[in-house]
Amino acid sequence: MSVTTLVACAGSEQETAQVQASVEQQATKKAPLRKPKQDVVMPNQTPPVDELSKGDINATWFTGTLTYYSFEGGFYGFHGDNGERFLPFGLDKSMQQDGAKVKIYGHVMKDVMTTQQWGEPFKVYKAELLEPGTKPVDKSLY
Repeated sequence: MSVTTLVACAGSEQETAQVQASVEQQATKKAPLRKPKQDVVMPNQTPPVDELSKGDINATWFTGTLTYYSFEGGFYGFHGDNGERFLPFGLDKSMQQDGAKVKIYGHVMKDVMTTQQWGEPFKVYKAELLEPGTKPVDKSLY
C-alpha cells in the first residue's frame, strides 16, 4: 500500500515526521474481519423466530413428492404440489424415499450452483413424512 502525505505549514522536521508516522500508522490498521453469514439452525432444525423476522432467512413450508434420479451420482428431487422443483440440501436420510409425500421447511439457496443442474437448491431445516415411499434400487451396480 502506498501512502502519499501532504503536510502544509509544518513548523519543523520533527512535526512533519510525527504527522507522517501518524498517517502511516492509520494506513496499516486493518479493518476487523467480518464473520461469514451462516444459516441459523436450532437443535430441532427450525430457525428461531427472531432470526426469521430479520428477513435473512426467508423460510417457508412446502408440500410435495420426492423423486430419486440416478444421474449425476444420484439425488432426490422435490416436486412441490404447486409446481416447485427443489434440490433439497440437508434432507434427513430417513426421509430419502422415492415417491414419498413430504412437507419441508426451509429456503431457496440463491448463491449455490450444483452439478445436478436440476431444480433450485433448497436448504431444509425441518421435514415431515406424510406418506412413505420406497428406497431406490441403485441400478448402476448391475
